[in-house]
Amino acid sequence: MAKILLIDDEDNLREFIALALNYHGHQVTEARSGRIITNPPEGATVIYDLIITDLIMPDSDGLETIVAARKAHPAGKIIAISGGSRAGHDCLREARLLGADATLDKPFSTADLFRTVEQTLHAA
Repeated sequence: MAKILLIDDEDNLREFIALALNYHGHQVTEARSGRIITNPPEGATVIYDLIITDLIMPDSDGLETIVAARKAHPAGKIIAISGGSRAGHDCLREARLLGADATLDKPFSTADLFRTVEQTLHAA
């Protein structure tokens, strides 16, 4: 069982992913914004085995979240998810360049999610 932080502003999608991962045996903490990483609450020291973050969110930038997560937990694993781009930028490619271990293009199947999570968690 892995401790997973799931960051996505889309409530229905985030809740579905969390439910699926919990059912698969993981412990999932949900957040609507990457601010949980970029501006953590006072005294927050939870370390996650895996962070799954959306890239395009109104309250925070997923790319900044990846950079902050890499600084806070260099050995942690990160999966970036996105269904779009910004001004012609390939956000998933940028996420990999900034330190994401894996990416998923929305929409994705639960099989793709489970496979990517397991591969990322078990990668050296």
